[in-house]
Amino acid sequence: MRKTIIFSVLILTSIFSYSQDKITNQSILDLIDLGFESEVIKAKINSSPSNFDTSMNQLKSLKEKGVSPDILALMIDKSKAVIENGVFFYRKDDLIKIEPSVFSGTRTSALGAGLTSGIAAAKIKSYVNNSNSSNKVDSSNLSFIFQFDTQNKNDLGSGNWWFKTASSPNEFALTELKQKKNRRELVTGKVRAITASTQMGIDSKNTIEFSIEDLGDGRYKVTPKEKLKPGEYCFFYQGTVPMGGYNNQSIFDFSVQ
Repeated sequence: MRKTIIFSVLILTSIFSYSQDKITNQSILDLIDLGFESEVIKAKINSSPSNFDTSMNQLKSLKEKGVSPDILALMIDKSKAVIENGVFFYRKDDLIKIEPSVFSGTRTSALGAGLTSGIAAAKIKSYVNNSNSSNKVDSSNLSFIFQFDTQNKNDLGSGNWWFKTASSPNEFALTELKQKKNRRELVTGKVRAITASTQMGIDSKNTIEFSIEDLGDGRYKVTPKEKLKPGEYCFFYQGTVPMGGYNNQSIFDFSVQ
């Protein structure tokens, strides 16, 4: 009798602790280890905030550890509903949304072009305020989630058109920002006076390669292929610009610590 009471108290304590935090993949495995049936676990998923990793590798691992198909299906469905559109980074077990930073201005560096009588290109530099981003990313977990809207791609009038029109992280460049005293800047184009030509976008030699894992339904996991040293970085849209005077005025910026 005493053992039964102790076991019941432990179960109630476990349930109470889960109710205070978002449930994760590990939470599901813990509930299974405690002996809960599928219906109870599904009820817990439906009544709690969650932060599931439903990538292919994780789903395979969960299946191998005994998680039933109906629970896996609910985890996938729940993870779709939780994440809104945008770019996110991991902070421990939570996904934190990166709110885009708007360019404060643009200037052209004409010194090099002047010294070479227009042969060298003048750089177009865009900059954002503050020398550091408010998005602090731990260098030990440099993975990002891109969640695109697959339903309302033609609705570009309510801001951030440059993200709404995109459908893949391949349309973005990952690059380092140059820190100044009170701002961060990047070269977003070049002008050649001698040919009267303008080249917009990030030069490929200044981009950082990343791998992309398609998680389904407009959701992608993005991981840099090289270790990023501490500093300032951003994802910059380089996809197709729609007709009608649109231009990209924002970046998804973050600091690697």
